[in-house]
Amino acid sequence: MKKIWLSIRNKVFAGLLILGPVGLTVLVLRWIFTFFDSFLGTYLRQYVEWYFPGMGIVLTIVVVYFIGLLASNFIGRKTLQIFDKILFKVPIVKNIYSTAKGIFQALSLQGKGNFKKVVLIQYPRKGLWTLAFVTGTTTGDDGIEYHSMFVPSTPNPTTGYVIFIKKDEVIETRFTVEEGLKMLISGGMILPGQMSLGQLKEEPEAQ
Repeated sequence: MKKIWLSIRNKVFAGLLILGPVGLTVLVLRWIFTFFDSFLGTYLRQYVEWYFPGMGIVLTIVVVYFIGLLASNFIGRKTLQIFDKILFKVPIVKNIYSTAKGIFQALSLQGKGNFKKVVLIQYPRKGLWTLAFVTGTTTGDDGIEYHSMFVPSTPNPTTGYVIFIKKDEVIETRFTVEEGLKMLISGGMILPGQMSLGQLKEEPEAQ
């Protein structure tokens, strides 16, 4: 009887592992559709006789497009900068807004070639491994190659430090830039299945 119960429990758990992500995805998509459709759809229902479900989304996309168009010119950029300064001065709102803005800016960095690859470095001290993004390579007067890299903070990867480090002190990873950003934005909750830290070699101590 115990074996039957364990078998049933394992099958139910396996089913939840499959249906859980699917169900969550459906709920999120439904919420997004409902939110954006009702965002302007509430007003459309009052004034448009031929309203149909989804019209709010269409109008929202049009509005977002024109906001992007406005932000692409000088006056629009200045207006948005003033708007940013106002929001960053409001308690509580500034924390939510800065985090949300950082996430969207991080996502916008993907595919633009700003970050060439994801690496690991010992920073801020030896023995602590930190995720960093290589932005370029240069050669010093001593003939040694150096990587210029961005060491981002979390959960807002648009802030951080720019450092230069010897190329042979960098551990290259197989992570894509997108995977690296996901790890940072999630605060380390989204991790790859395996990180080959066991292959890292410690530098000999100076005599």
